[in-house]
Formats: sequence, C-alpha cells, structure tokens
Amino acid sequence: MLYFDNAATTKPDSSVLDSFMKVNQQYFYNPNSPHAKGVEASRLLQQARNQIKSALNLNDETVIFTSGATESNNMALKGVAYQKKQFGRTIITSVLEHPSVLEVCRALETQGFVLKYVNVTKAGRIDMDHLKSLMSSDVILVTCMHVNNIMGQVQPIEDIATLLKDYPKAHFHVDAVQALGKLPLITQDVDSIALSGHKFNGLKGQGVLILNNMHNIEPIIHGGGQEYGLRSGTVNVPIDVASAKAIRLAEERRSDMMSALVQVNQTLRDFISQYKGVCINSPIDASPHILNIAFPGVRGEVLVNAFSKQGVMISTTSACSSKHAKVNEVLQAMGISTSCILGSIRLSFDINTQHADIQQFKHAFDKVYKEVKELLE
Repeated sequence: MLYFDNAATTKPDSSVLDSFMKVNQQYFYNPNSPHAKGVEASRLLQQARNQIKSALNLNDETVIFTSGATESNNMALKGVAYQKKQFGRTIITSVLEHPSVLEVCRALETQGFVLKYVNVTKAGRIDMDHLKSLMSSDVILVTCMHVNNIMGQVQPIEDIATLLKDYPKAHFHVDAVQALGKLPLITQDVDSIALSGHKFNGLKGQGVLILNNMHNIEPIIHGGGQEYGLRSGTVNVPIDVASAKAIRLAEERRSDMMSALVQVNQTLRDFISQYKGVCINSPIDASPHILNIAFPGVRGEVLVNAFSKQGVMISTTSACSSKHAKVNEVLQAMGISTSCILGSIRLSFDINTQHADIQQFKHAFDKVYKEVKELLE
C-alpha cells in the first residue's frame, strides 16, 4: 500500500506509542489525587507541558491539553466569544477554515454574534485589504488557519497579527493543525493556537490549545476544574505525555522532512504536468506536504476508487468533508471551475514518504490516467 493521505491522519511514530504505553502501565494514577503516586503523575504532566513549551519556544503562554483540534477550536472560539460579548459581537473568519472552526462560528451566529467572511484571493489566501475594511471596534474575534488543509496555502498570519495590534479587543485564533512540523509555529501576537497530535505522527485523541492569556476565555466544559479550570475532566496523562513527545519529534525533524518534501512535490508537479487535461490546483508556493490536482470531467470519488485499486490511498478534499456531496468552498472561492473542483484529489505526504513511493505512484497514476482520459474535458 502507498499512503498519500497524511493531511487526514499520519502513522503514529513508534516512540510516541511506546511513551503512551509506558505511562499507561507505570503512571496510570490520577494526577489530581493527593497521594504520592498522584503527585508523581502530576509532576509528569507538568514535565510534558514544559517539554511542549521548550519545543515550540513558548514563554508565558499556557498549554492546555485537549482531545484534539476540534475541541481546541471549540474551546477557543466559544470561550472568547462568551467572554467578550459585552465588548462586541463581530467575528471574522473565511471559507478557508476547517469545519471545526466554520461550524463553531456559524453556531455562534445563531446566538446573536455577527459573522463576517473575509474575501479569499485567487491564490487562496486571505485578502488583507478586505480584512482591513471589515475591522472595527466591534470585532472581538478573528480566526485564520496557518496552512490550508485542502490546497496547502500558507496564510499571512504575521500580517494579520500586525493589523490586529490596532484593535486590542480582537482575539486572534490560529488553527495550526497543518502547520506544526512543517513550518515554524508563529506565536508572536497570536492569542490562541490549536494543534492535533495525529497530524504529526502522534496519536488520535491528542490535542493542544496554546493560550497567550488564559483569562481571555470562558470555560465551556465545567466540572472538577482540571486544566486551569478551562477543561474539566480526569486528565489523560498517558496521551498528554505522548503528545509532548510527538511535538518534540516533529519539530526536531521538521527541517529535514520539509527539504525532502520540496523535492517530492516538485518531482510530482513535473510528472503530472506532462499529462494533458490534468490540472494542478495547489499554488507553487504552497506547503509542499500537500498537492491538490484535478481531472476535470472525472469525479474525485471515482479517482479515489481507481487509485485505491492500484494500492494508492488518497482523498478528495479533506477527510472531514470528503463524504459530503457539496462543492468545496475553498476551491470555489479561488474561482476554480466546478468541473475541476468535482474532479479534484489531494495527495499529502509526511516523514514516511520515500523516493520509492514516488516511483510507485507514477506507475499507478499512468494506469489511472489511461482508464479515465476519455472522460477528461
């Protein structure tokens, strides 16, 4: 099998799995228990936080452990909106966002908040001029992903952060799920950041929310007051320790992996461009771990099935929305034709992607192309 769906999930690193198992077996105690073993577990949990802060060069930020980026995004967006509603009601987002951001914003809209969408350029990036025009003293929250999960575009996080300095009431949230381990994490003037372990060779059920000021959000999960009172519930020490391990490894390997993936991405671009009728949707300066291509006239689901028969695992858009029949909003916002959108597939790579994999993919691609070329528009 050839696995090219790493933007959906990655293979857990064996050492991360080992950490998870070891802590489960040796430190299964509740870190809130007052006895000696509970104190040991609590100390291990704090070491995990410190390891994350060290790996990501954090200073005074607070690290909150969650079950994944969906929970982290919900905690940040709802928590900020509820906390700041007395100061304003306007939330700014874009159609580029993952459903775990968009659907939260849309839910908040039904609760009386004003939702505004910033325009997207033809290159699939936030239109900074339009964002400036949307800003006002009523804006309490701006959210933008760092790297797009469909196309791989890198968003202007630093430019947005600079703009928002003039609007101190506006909380800036960044979904950095596709960025960690691929790009340096931008924390300067960013108020909250969501991460998900299974996107960088960690485990499913691992999430992190980084907060510049934890007093800026209201808790949306109430109970025993764990995680600084922001995320109550018995803390999953084994998964959190393993999460810290995954983050450290991802950062240590980032430079070498991305250098290799730049070559992988360019090799595939050169190869695919030889096939008449096939389009490359991802811009040339997108993150190299994602490559979105299209066979206009052929449904993406048909292509996924055809590649699966060749032993190649890919996806249509994102795994969270690929089973839905609606046209992808990100590609639509970029002005890409409907036939190219419906015929788009996403290849995504990680540290396990090898040169031999590319050769195998080329053979599979050629076979699939010959099967569907009569359908191409």
